[in-house]
Amino acid sequence: MKQSVRQLRGYSLDPGFSTRLDTAGINEITYQIRWEDVREGPVGDYFEVIDIDPASNCFYDPVDLNGENVLAQNGLDPSEGNPKFHQQFVYTIAMKTLEHFEQSLGRKVIWSPKHNIKTVSKTDDSAGYVDKIRLYPHALRDANAYYDPEKKAILFGYFEAAAQVQGTNFPGGVIFTCLSPDIIAHEVTHAILDSIHPRFIENTNPDVPAFHEGFADIVALLQRFTIPQLVEHQIAQTRGRLEEFSFLGELATQFGSALQGSRGALRGAIGAADDKGVWRKHTPNPDDYKTVFEPHARGAILVATVYDAFIRLYNSTTADLLRIATNGTGILQPGAIHPDLVRRLAATACELAERLLHICICALDYCPPHDITFGDYLRALITADIDSSPKDTSGYRLALIEAFRSWGIFPDCVNTLSVESLKWMKRGNLTAREQKALNYLARFLKSNVRDIADISTLETNNRKEIYKRSRQVQRDLHRQLIEERQDSFLPKHWSAFLKKLGLTDQTKDFQYGDEIITTEKIPLLEVHKVRPVYRVGREGKLVEQVLVTITQTFRIENGDLKGAKFRGGCTLILNMSKDYDVEYIIHKSITSDHRFKEQMDYQNGKTASFIAFNDSMYSEGSIDTINFEHLHLH
Repeated sequence: MKQSVRQLRGYSLDPGFSTRLDTAGINEITYQIRWEDVREGPVGDYFEVIDIDPASNCFYDPVDLNGENVLAQNGLDPSEGNPKFHQQFVYTIAMKTLEHFEQSLGRKVIWSPKHNIKTVSKTDDSAGYVDKIRLYPHALRDANAYYDPEKKAILFGYFEAAAQVQGTNFPGGVIFTCLSPDIIAHEVTHAILDSIHPRFIENTNPDVPAFHEGFADIVALLQRFTIPQLVEHQIAQTRGRLEEFSFLGELATQFGSALQGSRGALRGAIGAADDKGVWRKHTPNPDDYKTVFEPHARGAILVATVYDAFIRLYNSTTADLLRIATNGTGILQPGAIHPDLVRRLAATACELAERLLHICICALDYCPPHDITFGDYLRALITADIDSSPKDTSGYRLALIEAFRSWGIFPDCVNTLSVESLKWMKRGNLTAREQKALNYLARFLKSNVRDIADISTLETNNRKEIYKRSRQVQRDLHRQLIEERQDSFLPKHWSAFLKKLGLTDQTKDFQYGDEIITTEKIPLLEVHKVRPVYRVGREGKLVEQVLVTITQTFRIENGDLKGAKFRGGCTLILNMSKDYDVEYIIHKSITSDHRFKEQMDYQNGKTASFIAFNDSMYSEGSIDTINFEHLHLH
């Protein structure tokens, strides 16, 4: 009988923490990851580690995780100087990150296809399929790491630390980004997010580039809180106050400390060092969201917001423990807190963080297919959590609302910040005839998605078959919408129906300044994804859904904007467990004049936010570089 898990040793923080007396005991831990058959590399079902070092003109022999010595000791010893351990560690954290996504999403991750093959008109249903993401532990001699959407690869760099004495670094020593669990999780998240929402890499508003970076940091941060021994250690150090400085809230500490002129970790969710090197706690400032536009700094606002929600949950949930421990005062006496209290507090923190991580990941399914904003994401968080856990006795939704409000992040088109207002509307304002049409589509999808769902539940690596069957269903749905709608749908009311999905069957003229922007062609309907979902909420509720994304693209034909693209469309969420009715229509209208003007102003440099994006992208010598062709760490 095969093992259910593979145990591999690695770092809980960065390698430098193994050289400190206070953290050496908790920095080297044993990870448990899903057991899969792996070849030397390691090469598994999802990832292929290739250890070519172009800068040194060499190739490192691959590690064999099935070797008797390796299996017997739960993997190789953690080591900064052993390339085979580097290979083992990058594979370990990549798999750990992927497991969180698959558990949260309720389906297998299918990598974004090659060559942007997203249409359903192709006859070869396996076209563009990507079986594995390649991981290169020593790809470049540079203080960077990035996911390349075209190469379907994650490239990790290494570099010499600055000569300054900072943190745990050896001045002038070598820093390997592939040994930071934060950096690995961050880059793998970029790859997974690209597979779920491939158009989230299109820079259509200031929140889009910031969301990619912020969400990747959120995953790396909350994933750290799933390591009990690390959380116990830091709770003991902070005496249970997680809003104070701790390594739990610092991302890529060794990397950040190694950079010339740096004053600490690359990014901090709780606080950061000021110009004098003094650590200061972040204070929610609603003005930041209106004035901070550099993608990483803006993404850090989202990270701080989610962490703020976590701290609110933690403080609320552990208040009774502190009252018991302090005879009702809630004020701890000076000195170390009792180990039993440490364990209870840590267990609560781990549970809250893991559940919040799953909420953050689940919310991706409730986002529009493009042009994401932080306000959209708040609504997605609330709706996703209501669907999976209706009662919310722990207050996750209220903590999120409070945190977003304190940081000045508000969604459009809502009247209040109540849970009821933030939840996406069920079905929108559909007429009975339009609802009947969508129910027809749902019934049409029923048997097809059941087939995909049955394939998905198998233990074998059948992701290519899932990909092929999904593309078949996409093509069939596309045909149903286009070729057979006259018989099956609303021939007299088709335009009005499409408008409620954020779509159109007409051309459109947009007023932009003094110009009339024309679109000479009716945009084609594109069915991007049809995915079944099976997941269990924290209250034990089984969620069975089908996700469908349909989009269109206007291509501007005249004027200064010629060649620009403007997209619209929707995410449809169908309920599989009841009557296969459509529960939510989450759309961005392709005929919206307001959204068109805002996007064109932003993309044509008429806003401060786009200028900030360009400065971050092209500034020579800056360590804060972002390129949407290469999704970077920093």
